[in-house]
Amino acid sequence: MTAFKRTTVFLLLGLLLAAVSACSRGQKKPEYYDARETEPLEIPEGLSTPDRSRALIIDMQPLPPPEMAMETRPPRISSTTAGIDANSRLNWSAQGLYLLVEDTPESAHRRLGLVIQRAGMERIREDDKGVYRFDYYQKFEDRDGFFSSLAFWRRNNAEDYSGAYQAFVRPDGENARVYIKYADGTDCEADAAEHLLEVIRQRLG
Repeated sequence: MTAFKRTTVFLLLGLLLAAVSACSRGQKKPEYYDARETEPLEIPEGLSTPDRSRALIIDMQPLPPPEMAMETRPPRISSTTAGIDANSRLNWSAQGLYLLVEDTPESAHRRLGLVIQRAGMERIREDDKGVYRFDYYQKFEDRDGFFSSLAFWRRNNAEDYSGAYQAFVRPDGENARVYIKYADGTDCEADAAEHLLEVIRQRLG
């Protein structure tokens, strides 16, 4: 056999081995195919079976505000430390942004209803769960006179948070929390919640 033929044979054998190994790797059975389910846990006599009918609820303590740079696009609302000298201030928890009011939940609920009415909200109503539902129309300052108000496209430079919302009070020890959500009960975006809560805070004190 000539050197050329030997080289050709070796190359063909090498290609054949590579193809076989590739096929074997592609057909390798995953390890979990051989897994076997274990027998159910046997409860010794005298011990009760764990109750799995209820969901596990993990109670979390309020979290500090996220340490991130806040945007400065208009309209920029005051930070979460705003109103620190008043009896209400913005705060952050696992449930999102809320307004902490140094008042009883009953009094805070009554005052919240008055604030919503005096803030110019529309279609205000209270459901059987004590949730205030309303429509909010954001007002923009007209600094250039009547004709500038016709240039509605200028408002694109500022966020417009107009829409349908709901507000409700939850107890926090001796104090109360005011939450804002969209009308359908979903969580508001952080900037929208901050804007509406700041509107309420300025009138609530």
